[in-house]
Amino acid sequence: SSICLKKFVAFVNLQTLHLGVLSGVLCAGAGDSRILQACAPEADRGSYSNMESGTAAYNYETQWPAYALAWSARPETRFRLAIGSCIEGGKNHIQVVEMNEETKQLEAIAEAEHPFPPTKLMWRPGTDNEADGGGKPDLLASSTTTLNLWKLVDGELQCIQKLQALRNSKQQQCPPMTSFDWSTVSHEKVGVSSVDTTCTIYNLEKNKIETQLIAHDKAVYDIAFSHVDSLFASVGADGSVRVFDQRNLDHSTIIYEASPHAPLLRLAWNKNNTNHIATIAMDAVGVTLIDIRRPSQALAALSHHDSCVNSITWAPHSRNHLLCGTDDGFGIIWDVAEGLTKKDSAPTQRSRSPVHAYDCDSEVYQAQWPASQSDYIALGMSTQVRVLQV
Repeated sequence: SSICLKKFVAFVNLQTLHLGVLSGVLCAGAGDSRILQACAPEADRGSYSNMESGTAAYNYETQWPAYALAWSARPETRFRLAIGSCIEGGKNHIQVVEMNEETKQLEAIAEAEHPFPPTKLMWRPGTDNEADGGGKPDLLASSTTTLNLWKLVDGELQCIQKLQALRNSKQQQCPPMTSFDWSTVSHEKVGVSSVDTTCTIYNLEKNKIETQLIAHDKAVYDIAFSHVDSLFASVGADGSVRVFDQRNLDHSTIIYEASPHAPLLRLAWNKNNTNHIATIAMDAVGVTLIDIRRPSQALAALSHHDSCVNSITWAPHSRNHLLCGTDDGFGIIWDVAEGLTKKDSAPTQRSRSPVHAYDCDSEVYQAQWPASQSDYIALGMSTQVRVLQV
């Protein structure tokens, strides 16, 4: 994965828009990271709680190298997952799997070709699709050089819309999209980050770009909406976390800059505690926790076995729990409130252990904690998806 990451960064530095850059985007959350020091004590593998013991585990083996992963927000269909392939120089795929209630196995129910490896997949948030009238097809989005919208109807995944993000008419090729987020407050709103330094906010109902702005000095690697409707944040190769308010886009607030300097690759905004943002850096151990009320310095640093983190997501039902997938094959759940005090004036360096550390024996590229089934998590690896009860 670190090879893919270095390829991606090299492509960005060369300002190339060759579509092969997408293979590098896919591993932008992985790396041989070594900047932030661990605040958890060194421990033997398996010394923490293992979620496999006494809990249900469901495995799904993919037919191709996989990367992107998403869990549907629709509660009426349990264990509906979308998986994206990562195949260089060949046809790529999106596959939808569901639980067969008779066999208790995850099985593919739909599949579609995808022009390139999807950098991210995400189902439409919320318990129904209000735009279509409740109970109508589940909507899925994927990103490559376009934002693609799919609907699942009668076991068929149909592409219904492709949205571009050209900054001007002189651009002959769409810049690769590194990531996107779908607003949980305004479901017609999707924000996209791109290697061309921009963030673009789409209005899906009106089928148009609502906002497009140069968000960073260099490539933008990730974007996330707050649970406050008008706010979104982004991270990029310039090493900063920036917060934007759509009501006034003349200015942004830089709430954190990596020190020593390092590109910031992923971020997750806590929907239950909107003061907290988690981010991960290239060539850095663990996760950095930021409190937006105290900009410019990290609130805490979380790490396990000096491992690098590929994916981060907050618990949908708790303000304090963060799930991470690591390059050394762990799914980690942290209680971020542990050890924090109001008087802390510097990043917390107290010894702490994760609540759970599940050993997957393979690098974890994606971690999902769905609002529709908050007692389960999903961990995505190169050839397998594992669903665990927590």
